[in-house]
Amino acid sequence: MGIEVIEKMANFKVSYLFLIAGVLIMTCKTTDIQLTELFESEAPQAVLRQAPFSRGVNFSGWFESQSAQGIPFTRYAEQDFADVKSLGADVIRLPIRMHSMTMGAPDYTLDPMLIKFLDIAVDWAEKYQLYIIIDNHSFDPVARTPDDIDDILLKLWAQTARHFKDRSDYVIYEILNEPHGISDKRWGEIQGMAIETIRQIDTRHQIIVGGTDYNSIKKLTTIPEYSDQNLIYTFHFYDPHIFTHQGATWGEPSLASLSGVPFPADAKRMPPVPSDLQRTWARDALTLHYEYDSKLSTLRSTLDKVVTFSRSRGVPVFCGEFGVYMINADQGDRVRWYAAVTDMLDKRGIARTSWDYYGGFGVFNTQSGGDFNTGLNTDVVRALGFTPPPQKPQPSGPINNGFVIYDDYPTREHSTGYWGEGVEFSLYDMPAAEGEFAIRWGNADQYNAFWFSFDRNGDFSKLAADYCLEFHARAEKPVRFDVRFLNPESPSSTPWRMRYSIDEKILPPDGKWHIIRIPLKDMREHGAWVNAAQEWLEPRGRFSWKEVKQLEFVAEDEPLKDRIWFDYIRITD
Repeated sequence: MGIEVIEKMANFKVSYLFLIAGVLIMTCKTTDIQLTELFESEAPQAVLRQAPFSRGVNFSGWFESQSAQGIPFTRYAEQDFADVKSLGADVIRLPIRMHSMTMGAPDYTLDPMLIKFLDIAVDWAEKYQLYIIIDNHSFDPVARTPDDIDDILLKLWAQTARHFKDRSDYVIYEILNEPHGISDKRWGEIQGMAIETIRQIDTRHQIIVGGTDYNSIKKLTTIPEYSDQNLIYTFHFYDPHIFTHQGATWGEPSLASLSGVPFPADAKRMPPVPSDLQRTWARDALTLHYEYDSKLSTLRSTLDKVVTFSRSRGVPVFCGEFGVYMINADQGDRVRWYAAVTDMLDKRGIARTSWDYYGGFGVFNTQSGGDFNTGLNTDVVRALGFTPPPQKPQPSGPINNGFVIYDDYPTREHSTGYWGEGVEFSLYDMPAAEGEFAIRWGNADQYNAFWFSFDRNGDFSKLAADYCLEFHARAEKPVRFDVRFLNPESPSSTPWRMRYSIDEKILPPDGKWHIIRIPLKDMREHGAWVNAAQEWLEPRGRFSWKEVKQLEFVAEDEPLKDRIWFDYIRITD
């Protein structure tokens, strides 16, 4: 295995350099950066022992729901595995919010629905000879990792190892994503217990382990020297953070107002510090530290520490996440960062999976993803060392016919989700009005909702006059909720709402299935809640059917403590 991997990496280096050159000739024309400045002219010291895989992506947003019943399984399909393989990838990291997908304390039994879907994903990975990392992505970026996390962690890994112990070597376990706020000593103990728990059941499959502080490089050396010889040591790389996360709304402070940060630093192109960031760490990161932090030599030096760690312990290392948020980053700068960092990782023999595939750090032209043959960001794909297929013109224009939104599963074109603490939600309840599954929703506070997004085409302009929203619904007690369409929120678009209210007159509380048809022309504008400004706007007649972002079912006027079931949601004439 080791010789095969080394030969594979050597062949990849040659093809990678030719591939990247074409990208950079195009993307670097507008700067003073020379190609020789992006790539290392002399080979740096590399790891001695490599992972069995070399490069891939994270399939984010798939198994990261708040429960197994909310997994939007059709968000990815077998074709995605085939597509990723065709790019030249050999691994997929699959983030799973495992701790949310159990039957609860004290046994924390994994929901059978999770196992059902995970088996299918593993089947697809094995079919296309892709390594698949079962990544326990149960973490809150704000809340610290609890000292007693072993109570649930060990039980989950015992079940997981028992279920997958006889699967192929393509299956790899990752104990926990980005532990933080827990001491190095305590995390080292818990991680060691997790390794032992798995090995009591499964001595075959490789296990990925990492350090605290969000799997930071500086914490690699704090990981205990475990006796297990079948481990891979992981870290994440988003340096410099002020560049890779410009535009990000999460974190403290939010960097939503920050845009135009160049890579590497360029005094002529540096943006002013936004007013809301003047008294935060971001000000110094931009004005005092960015020139040094964004130097290629600085990034290389940081990754050299990974090599030193790997060689000192004789262990393989793996960059589980790296990437640039696309929302406010310049395309050329984003491509340069990917090209430079990918070159650094490759020459050091460090395996990697970029964050992510569909998503804000993804390889498509928009964060909602798109079609593999029309929507790939080919410059980013090549910068990551992959080979994209020729792209066809992306079809555009209004939707001309009705379509299904939910039928046993959300359709692939429409991503889904829900929000609200303690909400009861399932995409896979039974019995259904038609087919196998129905949606169950209940215990929702006021303003809680579930939704479907029209990520790829929301132009309803030809449907608004003559088409209806139709769905099956049933309720056992009187309920009241809104159904509404939303425009997107962006600097050029206000999230105006078009609503229709449902009560017991429309949905009788008799426990029977009823077909509800809502003519789009009968819906009424409701106003807009602008998140960026935290401001409510009264209706102004500005809702646009040309740009529909989302369909929502929402407890608008009052809490919804009772259950409602929905099935076969579609737009029809």
